[in-house]
Amino acid sequence: MEKDLAARLGIRPGSKVCLLRPDEDTISRLSGRDINLIVNGLEENCDVILYWIDQSEGIGEKMAFLQGKIKPDGQIWIIMPRKEVAAERKLNIDWNEVQKEALKTKLVDNKVVVINEEVYGTRFVVRKKYRKESTKC
Repeated sequence: MEKDLAARLGIRPGSKVCLLRPDEDTISRLSGRDINLIVNGLEENCDVILYWIDQSEGIGEKMAFLQGKIKPDGQIWIIMPRKEVAAERKLNIDWNEVQKEALKTKLVDNKVVVINEEVYGTRFVVRKKYRKESTKC
């Protein structure tokens, strides 16, 4: 049996989870759980941020900003359309650009999860050597 979405994303009970620009499917799949779900809002000390993007331009600055909003052991999931879906929608989005820009911060990618048939997420976490410091860039 396949794990549910929260388990696949590493969301633990009691987590503060911020969803930025989410789709309705994901909201419903994460609602009603023992998590503090914040939809289209951002707070300090988030355990998990899920951020839906439709372009890779400017992602480095956004990632650096989001890094300052998570706990040192928190996670930022960048949710983006599969390549074919992005092409159909004429979106200017490139995973390699997202990764390149994120790696200029204190973040590193370490997991990919299929969210649904159209989008997937890449998890970014603060590199271990920076976790004792402030997560501000």
